[in-house]
Amino acid sequence: MSSSQGGSARAWGWVAHLRAGGTTPWLEWSGEAQPTARVLPGAQQLELLRTLNLAGGIDAALADRVLTAAAPGRGKPDLALVGVASSPYGPQPVDPSLLPADELIRVATSVLAEDVVALGVPTPVRHLRRVWHRGARLAGDPLEAAHVRDHLTGRGRPPGGPGTRTLVLGGPLDQMLADVWTRRCFERGSGGWLEWLRFWQQRGDLPPRIDLAAVADRHLARHVQVTVVLDRARLPSLLGVRRLPPPVRPGADAAELSRRIATVVGLLVPPDERADLMTHTLLPRMPVTGTPPVTLPAEHRGWVHAAAERMARQLRRAGYPVVGDPASLVPTESAAPAAPTAPSGQLVLDLAVRMLVEAHWKETT
Repeated sequence: MSSSQGGSARAWGWVAHLRAGGTTPWLEWSGEAQPTARVLPGAQQLELLRTLNLAGGIDAALADRVLTAAAPGRGKPDLALVGVASSPYGPQPVDPSLLPADELIRVATSVLAEDVVALGVPTPVRHLRRVWHRGARLAGDPLEAAHVRDHLTGRGRPPGGPGTRTLVLGGPLDQMLADVWTRRCFERGSGGWLEWLRFWQQRGDLPPRIDLAAVADRHLARHVQVTVVLDRARLPSLLGVRRLPPPVRPGADAAELSRRIATVVGLLVPPDERADLMTHTLLPRMPVTGTPPVTLPAEHRGWVHAAAERMARQLRRAGYPVVGDPASLVPTESAAPAAPTAPSGQLVLDLAVRMLVEAHWKETT
């Protein structure tokens, strides 16, 4: 048997080993087997399956899906195993244990995106509207607004109704920027956190949803009563409720993984369906981790500070009601991040592996 044939037989032996739940690294493997498919799976797919086995293992059906999954994105194509005959063109064969986390994430997100699409958008629960509640539409910080909207809807107080007014929710600008990016990751996807920040800094502008003065002006142009709310402690009384639970902010690893899943989901379904799947199917099922949300890097604090001061001046002279101090929009120095501003690839991979191993993430929480 030639060395290339021996390498191929050894590779198929490793495939069978991994499919059976094995965890032996490629360079330590010596068994052989006959081919079970036309082509060998890529090194990324094989190493992801080994990682899943190390984390607790998956069933045979999911293992087959991992082995045949595409690796979307602008990374390398499927890579050959070192020691197995390959084409002289293209990327060189690799030791799969040395692959960066990003290569395995690409495969994992492909499988997770298929799961999200297969789950579909859940049928909304109909709640009895309390006809006497004070109607209010919520705008501004999208994460805060969605949290409050969902809480009120679940208690028979959905947006709209007689005498509807608009409450524009705001807070420190660094927090609002993190909230906008995180929410986009669970809607239609986005660029990476640092790339996204650089885009807005270079434009010298703010995302439309948190340009609070512009948001308020748009609603005023429709002859709607508007109040800008910068003090969350006073929001319950404005809504006619006793209390509001604090918002749950997904960690940086969850947002980054969702951002990548959204990219693949966008290849499988129309744009509107993607937004519904990400917001109503994936977000409620995303496991909670101990990773904090993204934070603002030091190099961006200058322009964010200046933009917040400019917005505060606009609100002071606008003439519509503002609940809270506009100065609270300006980030404080104490808010400077003490931890990494964006998640490491390993944290994102760990979360993706957890979701694939723990099949109960698919259950509605």
